[in-house]
Amino acid sequence: MSHGLRNLCLQAVAMGHRAWCLVPRVGRAHVWTSLPLLLIATAATFAWTEAAQPAQKTANVIALENCNIKAWKEVVLGFDRPGILGKLDLQEGDSVKAGDFLASLKDDVARAAFDVARIQAESEVEIVYSELASEVANTEHLMLLQGNLKKAGTIPELEVTRAKLNYDKAIAELNKAKHNREVLVGKRDEAKAQLDTFRLEAPFDGYITRLHLVTGASVKQGDAVIELVDTSKVKVEGQLPVRDAERVRKGNPVKIKIDASVTGAAADPEGEILFVDTAKATPQGRVRVVAEVKNPKNLIRAGQTATLLITPAEKSD
Repeated sequence: MSHGLRNLCLQAVAMGHRAWCLVPRVGRAHVWTSLPLLLIATAATFAWTEAAQPAQKTANVIALENCNIKAWKEVVLGFDRPGILGKLDLQEGDSVKAGDFLASLKDDVARAAFDVARIQAESEVEIVYSELASEVANTEHLMLLQGNLKKAGTIPELEVTRAKLNYDKAIAELNKAKHNREVLVGKRDEAKAQLDTFRLEAPFDGYITRLHLVTGASVKQGDAVIELVDTSKVKVEGQLPVRDAERVRKGNPVKIKIDASVTGAAADPEGEILFVDTAKATPQGRVRVVAEVKNPKNLIRAGQTATLLITPAEKSD
């Protein structure tokens, strides 16, 4: 007998007992006789209800305690070159977007070099001059050829050959000018790349957690300048028993439980499985599992621990 049917039968017995107490002693035999019929009707009603509403399969939630919470993205930013910190207008706690300007070194010399390279790359004087020279040389050569076509031997063959060579030389000078232009464009791009090493930009959305230096400070290559953290999500890492690993897949929904007095969260934050280690397990028979959990109000912080609740995939019948 199912749990629900048992409860209904007990309710029916209780109803029969109340009816027994309310009727006169003379009519109690009739009530007692009707009690089995009441039980049968109750059981039939329950069976019809279960048949009309098929049971839904629910997967057992896997709870992993003492899971570590880590920052979703965290980076220490520094310059690729030494210099003097020229501009840093940020404060700790400021929010930034990917691509935002953060800080720069003094770059007067590098900027001047880039400006010169840009002007040279954009100049077309040599190309235009070479094109005109090639047109003149070609015209001279054609005129000599036409003179000999009108009257053979009018122009010595040596002069015709010399005119042809001058035209070929002009074409070579034109190609050289175009090649030089490509070289200058490359030098301009190189100067721009050098100039970019004097500035820092945000690699992702986040907020500033720490500033290591101030404007005017001497900076060595690779020195820590700014710490940036993305708190829109967090990573939750735990150890999953191997016996449960086959039911946990990337994308399975999860929740985490943290003491509300610590986070201030009214509900359990939700997310999904990001990674289940299929390569190795610990001697205790556990595998590493990582989940990403949304943190829209920044109430979850790296360094805390939580219980990870995983809703695994249902076992196939």
